[in-house]
Amino acid sequence: MCLLTAFLCDRVAFGRRYDKNPLLKYFTAEDFGLEAEQISSGKFLNGFIYKNVKAAQNGKVIVFCHGMGPGQIAYTTEIAYFCNIGYTVVAFDVKGCNFSRGRNIKGMYEGVNTAVAAIDFARSRFPEGKIYLVGHSWGGYSALCASAERSVNAVVAISAPETPSKTTMYGAVNFGLPKPLAAVLRPFWWIINLFKYGAKGNANAAKRAVKSGVPTLLVHGGDDNVVNAKNAAYALADGENITKYYAHGKKHNPYNTVAAENKLAELQSGLMRVKKMTEQQKDEFFSNFDYSAATEEDGEVMNAIAEFLNKQ
Repeated sequence: MCLLTAFLCDRVAFGRRYDKNPLLKYFTAEDFGLEAEQISSGKFLNGFIYKNVKAAQNGKVIVFCHGMGPGQIAYTTEIAYFCNIGYTVVAFDVKGCNFSRGRNIKGMYEGVNTAVAAIDFARSRFPEGKIYLVGHSWGGYSALCASAERSVNAVVAISAPETPSKTTMYGAVNFGLPKPLAAVLRPFWWIINLFKYGAKGNANAAKRAVKSGVPTLLVHGGDDNVVNAKNAAYALADGENITKYYAHGKKHNPYNTVAAENKLAELQSGLMRVKKMTEQQKDEFFSNFDYSAATEEDGEVMNAIAEFLNKQ
């Protein structure tokens, strides 16, 4: 019964596609005056090379790893920031997300596979360039693990979880599963990941970050309610190559202002109530919502990330 329950929870989280929500507005390259070249890798992966033609500097390439959701389109504001300070950004959607093909995302390690494919693509496209990995949440996990598989110049991991089984456990609790039951199920999620990806399926992002020896910046919000700071890669990675930035008072999106995080929480609350809304109420709420306010960046945090990358 425990294995069946664990399997069903895993299917709910990973056994489906993650596409953009038609109710929401997503910013595009055009909104920021960026050049976006569509790219692909293998059978499944699709994405873009983003560039600010006026600001781009030769040899500065960021591979961006997105978090759980509709892919890199949810991070256009952050991608634009990096483009505007001179970086070219390579961003693939993980298999099963938005622009990429596939029936589902399969599991957490699929993000690592995508990051590795993106590094290989960036190396072939920019053979003389420096390659940096930047990722948020699931993407942070992907970036940290990928840095142990491919040579890169630096890594920035924001709100990164430590292991897949622990992430699934806390995710299940956030969605209402009793904590004791989630703790009992964690070994079964470990087994499921083993069957999916072999030994790599349970890779520890904190240990991989230290083992890689790559200069790594870990950013985490003190009030993160998705990836608890005490059980994240931020708290558990300890090595000479590790630099940490603790964002006091921030939640799961510490690169945003506190006001933006609160605005995003308002949007998420609206999405949870959507089934109870009339068509008119949905149109009024989502059409009038201030998406710019919900994606307002914290200049101090973003500048700290930029300074770290520029030193490497």
